[in-house]
Amino acid sequence: MKRVKVWDIAVRGSHLLFGVLVLAAFLTSEEDDSTPLHTRLGLVLFGVVLFRLVWGFVGSRYARFSEFVRSPREVMAALRQMVKGAPKHFVGHNPVGAVMVVTLLATLVTVTVTGILLSQGPEWSGPLLMSKSFAHGVKEVHEVSAWALPVLIALHVAGVVLSSVLEKQNLIMGMVTGFKSAPTQTPEERPAFVARFAGFLTALVVGLAAVLALWRLMPIGEAEAAVSSPLLSHYEAMARAEDPAFKGFDAARGKTLYFEEHDGKTGKVACATCHTPDATKTGRSPAGKVIDPLAPSAEPTRFTDAAKADKWFDRNCKQVLGRTCTGRERGDFLTYVQTL
Repeated sequence: MKRVKVWDIAVRGSHLLFGVLVLAAFLTSEEDDSTPLHTRLGLVLFGVVLFRLVWGFVGSRYARFSEFVRSPREVMAALRQMVKGAPKHFVGHNPVGAVMVVTLLATLVTVTVTGILLSQGPEWSGPLLMSKSFAHGVKEVHEVSAWALPVLIALHVAGVVLSSVLEKQNLIMGMVTGFKSAPTQTPEERPAFVARFAGFLTALVVGLAAVLALWRLMPIGEAEAAVSSPLLSHYEAMARAEDPAFKGFDAARGKTLYFEEHDGKTGKVACATCHTPDATKTGRSPAGKVIDPLAPSAEPTRFTDAAKADKWFDRNCKQVLGRTCTGRERGDFLTYVQTL
C-alpha cells in the first residue's frame, strides 16, 4: 500500500464550508432577528454548492462525478460487500459513499433554491410571482429538506466511520490531508496545472456570479441601508427601552412587516393591502379613499413629524396586527420605506 493524493484543496475546502455554513444556518433559522444573516448564509451556501457541482465536471480525477457515481447494480454489490465486512477498495469514493455525496448535494440544492424562492416570492414581494398555495408548498419543501440535512449528515459520518474500520484507514483524516492509502500499483494523476486552474476559475466564477446576482435581487442587501433621521433616533430610543439587547433596525424585517398578512375583520389584511405592493405609488383605503404614497421618496412629508408618525403607527398597527407596534417594528418599517 502507498499514500496517494486523492482529495484536492477544492474538494476539501468546499467540504469544510458545507459543514460550517449548514451549522451556522441552523443556528440562525429560528429567530426573526437572525433572518437577514440566515439568508446571507444560505446564499453563500448556494454559491459553494454551485462551485462543487461545476468542479464535479472540471475538477481533478477523484472530484469528478464520472469517477465515482456508479450504477445501481454496483452500489448494491458494494453494499453487500460492506455487510460481509470485506469491501472492495476504491481510491476515491466507494459506490455507497457516492450515493450519499449525490444525495447531500441534491438536498443542499433543494434547501438553498427553495430559500431563494421564498425570499423572492410574495412574503418579500420580490420579482417572482407565486400564488400563496405555491409559496406555502415551497416553504414546506424548504423546511423538510432542511431537517433532512442533519439526518443525512449523521448517516454520512456513520458511513465514513464504518468504512474507516473496514478499510483499516482514517478516512476522516484523509479528507483533512487529501491523502488515502491505495494499492502500490495505483497510478497517480499527472499534474495538469493549466487545466486545473482554468477549471477552478470556471467553478469559482459560476458560484460567485450567482451569489452576486442574487444578492442584488434579494432584500438582504437592504439590511443596513437605513437612512438616518430624527424619527429613527426616536424609535431607536424606544426600542432600547423595550429591549436592552436591541442591535439596530433592519430593512428586511421592515419589508416582511409591510407585506405580511394577518387576520382582519373582513379577511386577510397587510400594509400592502391599502398602500399597494409598491409603497411609492398611490394607495386606496377599503372605503375607496385615495392615500398618498407611503415612501418618503415619493411623498417627502411622510414621517417628518414624530407625533403624526406615532399616531399613524398606532392606528394602522391596530388595524393590521391587532396591537400596537413596538419601537423596533416602527424603526424597521421606516428603515424599509426609506430605501424605496
